[in-house]
Amino acid sequence: MSQAPELAGNVQQKRKILSCVEYTRICQFINGYHGLAIDCEFELRNRFFQDVEPMALTCILQSELFNRSRGHHWKQDQRGKKLLKIYEEQKNLYDNALLIRMACVEGLNPVALCRMLLHEKYKLRHRSHISRFLKHPHLIDDPRLAANVQQCMISDNQEGSITDLRRRIIGEEYELKLKTLAKEAGIHFYDEQDLRRMGYDKTPDIKMILPFLYRGSVINWIESKANFGDTKGHKFNIQQQLHSYCNRFGPGIIIYWFGYHEETPMMPDNNIGITVLADFPAKEDMVFMQLAEGVSPTKTAEKTSSTSKLLGEFREAGSPAK
Repeated sequence: MSQAPELAGNVQQKRKILSCVEYTRICQFINGYHGLAIDCEFELRNRFFQDVEPMALTCILQSELFNRSRGHHWKQDQRGKKLLKIYEEQKNLYDNALLIRMACVEGLNPVALCRMLLHEKYKLRHRSHISRFLKHPHLIDDPRLAANVQQCMISDNQEGSITDLRRRIIGEEYELKLKTLAKEAGIHFYDEQDLRRMGYDKTPDIKMILPFLYRGSVINWIESKANFGDTKGHKFNIQQQLHSYCNRFGPGIIIYWFGYHEETPMMPDNNIGITVLADFPAKEDMVFMQLAEGVSPTKTAEKTSSTSKLLGEFREAGSPAK
């Protein structure tokens, strides 16, 4: 029992920041794997890359499979008849695992395969009708097909209502973590709901009422991403969100909680005022304004002339776009 603290202290810290070589190795393993994505994820996390943050591996897998499926989408639309024919011919040879076996052979996500089969079998033209069958397999009039669809739903870690719910919960968990850590650090901020009430459309997770310094750089906002920051995904985030934040509010931070590619923080696109981190800023790296006693942060923020004097060269927080 006395050795427990020592053992706890020796737990190896999983790596979040990946070199180009290691990131490429992970992607090559994913693209060369034959089988279900859920099994590939198990192999990545428990056998081949045990020293890497597990959620980073999960995110890289998701990104690689998503990019692959986009490249073959036009082919998948033409495979429905063939897949339905195979299912009808072999459905009496297997119990509830036929569609899982077919997904492995065809290199498809189980839910994507179910979607193609349902589309072809019932001639469903609207995606919402197919989604209804996927969420409620008992509505399918073929009991054997319904059982196969149910098995696919719980065996797919890339698509489906279960996977969507898990990702949403993780995203909300890390947004809450950001707000909790910001409050503990003594940061006064507006959250997304506050900003929308003030008339903003695109909003970061938190916007500082008063900017602070992080390693000499002014920080006006922080965006939380429960994801791994590869260069392609980061470029997309800049185009869709971060560029707008910098234009309106000034420089800020994006946190990729599960790590990032080593080249992501050095991308030229970040020069508009984006700092990339894998965790909440360390307290010793932050410098805050000292408010006068008895003055609320909100009132102080409104006095822009006083704020600019105190901040010196600090860039003022932006106002809503006209």
